[in-house]
Formats: sequence, C-alpha cells, structure tokens
Amino acid sequence: MEFCPKCGGIMIPSKSNDIIILKCSKCGYEKKMPSKRGKEAYKINKHIDQSLRTKTTSRISESPQGLSRSKEEIEQEKEEYYEIFLDLVREEEESGEEEY
Repeated sequence: MEFCPKCGGIMIPSKSNDIIILKCSKCGYEKKMPSKRGKEAYKINKHIDQSLRTKTTSRISESPQGLSRSKEEIEQEKEEYYEIFLDLVREEEESGEEEY
C-alpha cells in the first residue's frame, strides 16, 4: 500500500490508456506504478478462519408478534415525547431570559 506524497491519501491502482497507475483517493495525484510490482502486489487477500465466525440468531423474527405495538401505545409514546420536548423548550427559554 502506498500513500500520496502530497496529501497522505491512499494511492489506489487504476487504468489510464491501458497503463496501470496509482491515483490518490483524495487529491487525484497520479504516478506510474512501478513495473516490478505489477498488479499482483495490490490484490487484497484475507483468510478468515471459519471457527472464529460469530453465529447469530434473530429472536424478533421468531416471535409471532415481533416488536409490533398497538396504535394506542405509539400515540401515548408520541404524547410523552411531545410533553418532554415542550418542557425542555420552556426551560431553555427561561434560562435564556436570565442571561440578558
């Protein structure tokens, strides 16, 4: 992996007129890729050990109702949030008046 000499961005291999160049992802600075490296030097290889993988399940999808709530519960929650919001606005207005 190479970094841009101008801005420090990552130099990404790309083609320009059938020539492979390294181009900065931030500023666009370009330079010819050294022929001794070739494309093989810039392949991403990552091996993940299957024993290290995490297995997950979804309990929500298993339940018949999931997380569904009734319309009444949703409306009640909206009212509570609205009341809290109004209280916070009032407190902010009162504290703002004292500063002047």
